[in-house]
Amino acid sequence: MRILAEKGLMAALGMLLALNFHPHADAMLVVAMLAAICITSITEWLAASRWKWLPMGLFTLACIFLPLWRSFLPLAAYDAGRTVMPTVLFNSGDSGRNRSDGIRQDLAHRLMPFVRWTWVVPLVCVAADASTGSASTIAASAFLALVTCAGFALGSDSRRAEDASRRIRHLRDHARESLRANRRRLAEIEEERAQSVRMATLGERTRIAREIHDNVGHLLTRAIMQTQASRTVAEAMGEKASAQGFTALSETLDEAMTMVRRSVHDLEDDGTDFAAQISAAVRSFDGISPGFTVGLVNGIESAPAPVTRCFATVIREALANVVHHSEACEATVTLRDMPALWQLVVQDPGPAKPGEAPAPFSDPVMATRHDAETYRGMGLADIDSRVRSLGGTSLCGPYGTGWRVFVSIPKGPWQSGTHVESGQS
Repeated sequence: MRILAEKGLMAALGMLLALNFHPHADAMLVVAMLAAICITSITEWLAASRWKWLPMGLFTLACIFLPLWRSFLPLAAYDAGRTVMPTVLFNSGDSGRNRSDGIRQDLAHRLMPFVRWTWVVPLVCVAADASTGSASTIAASAFLALVTCAGFALGSDSRRAEDASRRIRHLRDHARESLRANRRRLAEIEEERAQSVRMATLGERTRIAREIHDNVGHLLTRAIMQTQASRTVAEAMGEKASAQGFTALSETLDEAMTMVRRSVHDLEDDGTDFAAQISAAVRSFDGISPGFTVGLVNGIESAPAPVTRCFATVIREALANVVHHSEACEATVTLRDMPALWQLVVQDPGPAKPGEAPAPFSDPVMATRHDAETYRGMGLADIDSRVRSLGGTSLCGPYGTGWRVFVSIPKGPWQSGTHVESGQS
């Protein structure tokens, strides 16, 4: 808006000067005015081009030969003041196209200092013509020179204001980007700190559970055995009162042992981190042999401790089978969090080592339906037993040219809180 107002002022002053030098409003005056307006419009249109100074330069050269056009020199001087020096991008490492662009930019850069001051030449002509004129002509010429210089100063000030505004916007953008980067970094640091605290807490819970299990649990077990032995001796010697006392003491110790076991299991369950357990199980086989890699796609954020331990054990057993019985150089471990169940798939592309298994099926569907009991060993039986203890199902067998272990455990028992894990001590 400022540029439009200043250009309008320069155009109005130029029209007044033109009417002073040429009182009759004829076609020549209209052509001069339209030429000045067109030139300044083209200059704005070429604002992003390196040749934006060219229309203004041509207009000022035309003013040397067309005295009436000199009245609109303030408008041309304003555009000259707003002209910015082009940046040279030419260097020896550019391609041919960039080289030609650099040559043109270099030419524009060399011509710019001269073209920006071409409006002074018509003013010299105005001064030369006014020296032989009347006093009114000299006054009008002096006013024209003053307005033209003022136009150039306004244009230069406008350019500096635009540059300052552009720098301010750049600084604001940079400050916002820095603020976003700092906030993102602080969030990452906070997340890392929270993860470290959580891992330390889980580790401490696991350590306490192991200490209780290894120390208190063993002492209670020894006390129970000693109590039972003492009761047996008392019964053999006919000391019924002592036998009843040892029986009551044994029941108390059994109850204490049950509470200790429950506390140990609770601490161990709270100290189980699903992602850490799964990652540890995968990392233990990644690179175990030259060129062997294991890919992990974990879509489960958390799961109960028994499910976590089951999945980690299945992964280790399945990857051990891959290493021992397959010539595959890679294996994939995929975990999916379904609405009603957790899924685990461990798969390798094969083939099996010579003598380990019959020739694989060409059809993956038929391979999954094949009787996998032919290849079942202690490891697969252990996988099936662990999964069934949690109410899940497992399917282990050939898949294509390789082998696949497919495990699914339902969420229902854990969501209702009715599942009771057995076999723990």
